[in-house]
Amino acid sequence: MAKESNQEYEILAKGELVLLRTHLKTDSGPYQRWQTQGEWLSLDAPWERTEEDKQQNQGEKKRKSPDEDRSAPQKMAVIADFTNKPLGWVTRYSKRNTFVWHVGIDICEDEFLNRGYGTEALTLWVDYLFENSNYHKIGLDTWSFNPRMMKVAEKIGFIYEGCQREMQFWQDEWLDLVHYGMLRKEWEARRFHQQ
Repeated sequence: MAKESNQEYEILAKGELVLLRTHLKTDSGPYQRWQTQGEWLSLDAPWERTEEDKQQNQGEKKRKSPDEDRSAPQKMAVIADFTNKPLGWVTRYSKRNTFVWHVGIDICEDEFLNRGYGTEALTLWVDYLFENSNYHKIGLDTWSFNPRMMKVAEKIGFIYEGCQREMQFWQDEWLDLVHYGMLRKEWEARRFHQQ
């Protein structure tokens, strides 16, 4: 995957449906709209959308931001179609282990759901992270009410590692926190078999 540059942004990865790129100033309009609409809001920890939770999460992010090697891959990329329309984002973050990143993805434009865009974007993101680091493992967590995310994770090579049962109570239901992981050697084997 070659990096391409443009005057305003950098393309980190390109697939057949989407590209991953750095942020543009013009992305702020769609981002603001996404904060109040879209199916993604009901799937990405919706209980964290209260004002109190937002303030608490912002405080934690400021306290937890560790110093990182400047040569490390991007922490976030915009998912865009080939007209450069932003569709959502992918992220990476660390929990406690210095050899493991966790990833997240949100497709925020409803008309692009269930059409392979998220699968390709997450595949490109995992490839980008492994290719541009020496990290040993990438983890992915999701909630039991999101079977589409579980299917995508397994489809691109993540291995089910278990769950923490009934970790969140939401809309009269207890939800499990489901864990997936991909080791570098598993990623390398998958890449070898695709060639």
